[in-house]
Amino acid sequence: MKRQIRTQLIISFLFLVLLIVGSISLMTVSLVSDHFDKYVQQKHDTTLTAYKNELMVSYLTSNGTWKQSKVKKIGARALQDGLILVLKDADNKIVWEPSQTLLHKATNAKNIDSMNKTTEAIKINSKQIAQAQFSHNDALGYTRHDVAFINDLRISLAGISAFVFLVAIIIAVWIARDLSKPLRQIVSFTHAVASGDYRNQLPQQTQIVEINALINVTNELSRQLSKNQALRERLSSDIAHELRTPLTTIQGSLEAMIDGIWPISEARLVSLNDEVIRLTHLINNIENIASIEHSEDKLIKVDTDLSKLIQQVLSNFQSNLEEKKITLDYHTEKVIAVIDPDKINQVITNLLSNAIKFTQTRGKIIIKLKRISDNIVLTVEDNGSGIAEKDVPHIFDHFYMADPARNRQQGGQGIGLAIVKTIVVAHGGSVSVDSKLGIGTIFTVKLPLNN
Repeated sequence: MKRQIRTQLIISFLFLVLLIVGSISLMTVSLVSDHFDKYVQQKHDTTLTAYKNELMVSYLTSNGTWKQSKVKKIGARALQDGLILVLKDADNKIVWEPSQTLLHKATNAKNIDSMNKTTEAIKINSKQIAQAQFSHNDALGYTRHDVAFINDLRISLAGISAFVFLVAIIIAVWIARDLSKPLRQIVSFTHAVASGDYRNQLPQQTQIVEINALINVTNELSRQLSKNQALRERLSSDIAHELRTPLTTIQGSLEAMIDGIWPISEARLVSLNDEVIRLTHLINNIENIASIEHSEDKLIKVDTDLSKLIQQVLSNFQSNLEEKKITLDYHTEKVIAVIDPDKINQVITNLLSNAIKFTQTRGKIIIKLKRISDNIVLTVEDNGSGIAEKDVPHIFDHFYMADPARNRQQGGQGIGLAIVKTIVVAHGGSVSVDSKLGIGTIFTVKLPLNN
C-alpha cells in the first residue's frame, strides 16, 4: 500500500532520530558506566590502601606486635564498608578474622571462599610483616549507595532519551507538514501539466532553497511546454494554411479544365506546375528543418574559408542586387572555420535573400565578417522596411511572417529564418536580430571557430 508523502517523511525522520537518540543514549550509558566503574575502582583501591596503612600504624604503635583489640576495630569498620578482613602474619598464620556471628551480622555472605578476594602485603622497610586479605561480593566493590546512584543515573538517561524522542516526534510532524505541503502541490501541479493544463503556476512560498528551486524548475517546465504546445498548434495551422492555398488553386484549375470551363492551355499548365514546385519547395524545407533538429542530417564539417564562401553566395545574387540597384558593402577578413559549408551557405543565402527582398530600390546592404576571440561573427545589415517590435521575438519561429500578405506576394513561406536558426544552433552557435520598423534590420550570426 502506497504511503502519502507526509507519512513517508515522518517515518523516515523518526527512524533517523530514533537511531541517533538510541546511539547517543547507548554511548552515554556506556561512557557513564565506564567512568563510574573507574571511579569505584579508584575508590576501592584507596579504601584498601587506607586500611593497609591503618594496620601498619597499629602494628608500629603496638611495639611491633598485633593487638587483637585494635585489629578487631579495624576489621569491624571494614565490614561496614562491605569488606571482610583476614589478617595473616609473616608465617601465614591467621592473626585475626571475623567470627561467624560478627560476619553474619555485618553481611549476608555465607561462604567467604566464594567471594572476590584482594590480597595486600604489609611491609616495613621492604620487609613483609603480614598480609591483609580483603573479600567482597562485587568485583569493583560497589556499595548499596553506588548501585543506587548508577541505577538512578540510568533511569534519568532513559527519561531524557524518551523526552528527546517525544520532542523529535513533534518536530518530525511539523517539518513533514512544511515539506509535504509544497511537494503535494508540485505533484498535483505536474499531474495538471501532464494532462495539458498550463494555465497555473506554483507559488514560491517555502523557506527551503531546494524546494524553491524545484518549484522554479517545474514552473519553467510548464512555461516551456505551454510555449511548445502553442507553437505546435500554430505550426499545424500554418502548415495546413500553406498547403491548402496552392492545393485549392490546383484543384479549382483542374476541375475547371475537366468540366470544360477553362481550355487546357500551356499558360495554365505552367501556372499549375509553379504551384506544385512551390509545394515541393515547402515540403523540402519542412523536411530540412526536421532532419537537422533531430540530427538525422549529420553535419559534415571541414576547414572552410568563410570569406570565399560569402563571395560565392554574393555572386549568385548579383543580378538581384543590380535589378533593385542595391548598394552592397562587403567587409570581411580571412577566417578559416570548422563548419559544414553547404549548411552555412544556406544560412548566408537565406539572410541575404531576406535582406534583398525587404530592401527598397536603391537601398543598401552591409555584410561584415570578423573574428572575435574564439568566435566568428557574421552580420547582415540592411536599411529596408524593418520588423515591428512585437514580431521580433517570433521572427525565427516556423512559418512566422510579420506581414503574411506581403510575404506571400514575394514568394515567402515564413520558414527561411527558422532554417537559419536550426543550422546555426546545430553548429553550436547563436543568431539574433536587431530591427526597427522603417529603419532597417541587422542579423548577427555567431559561430565557434573550432567546433
